[in-house]
Amino acid sequence: MKAIGEPARDVQPADQDDTMAALLHGYSFVVCERPETAREAVEVRRRVYVEQNGYRIPVPDAYDRRSWFLLARSCATGQAVGSMRLTPRFAGPFECEEYFTVPRRLVSPRAIELNRFAILPEHRKGKTFLPSVTFGLFTLGIRFLRRMKTPLLTIASKPERAWTYHWIGFEETGLVAPYGKLGNSEHSLLWYDFANIENILASHPFSDFLLRQEHAEVVLPSRVPSLGLVRTDEEPARLALSA
Repeated sequence: MKAIGEPARDVQPADQDDTMAALLHGYSFVVCERPETAREAVEVRRRVYVEQNGYRIPVPDAYDRRSWFLLARSCATGQAVGSMRLTPRFAGPFECEEYFTVPRRLVSPRAIELNRFAILPEHRKGKTFLPSVTFGLFTLGIRFLRRMKTPLLTIASKPERAWTYHWIGFEETGLVAPYGKLGNSEHSLLWYDFANIENILASHPFSDFLLRQEHAEVVLPSRVPSLGLVRTDEEPARLALSA
């Protein structure tokens, strides 16, 4: 596990600039603005969570009707290869509240929950210790949430995967619970003082990459998209996903 401020493994100083410049090449990253792209994001989740990991969860689910979706796409094939869901607390309770007694400060109306992070297996390797798709979705998510002046984030993560979120500034709440929907696997609740992200990432080796550098692959919407772009009535939604 690498702490914030440590250099990325497998990247030497002499070639780090070139590697970072090419990090997102071959992919595009967008916030879904249309139902068809949102369905693609949800289909990536279904393939990873249901087909690969065997979780018995509805896809889409009730939280999808009040969430935004981030989508990663392969430029070579046009295939949707990664996704993430963002659920604002002003639209209703977070999913993590089903399993944790979430501190009151983390469920303010402007707080946002990140979850259902998914990448297709063949796109989980990259030029550094994290896949390019992960970097792109993190960068897109950070810039989208900063535009909305989001003050707080929360995410529930399996402890063995929490280092990924620690690396960009998430902290432990100290709360751990079995996550019923995901096979009762143990999850830790993490949080992010997102209003203070500039200071948190000030000494991070990827600070400029995540916060300031322009990336042609990362496309922000001209306005905040509508929540809930996918239908959550199970049968029509499954038909739409398989069409």
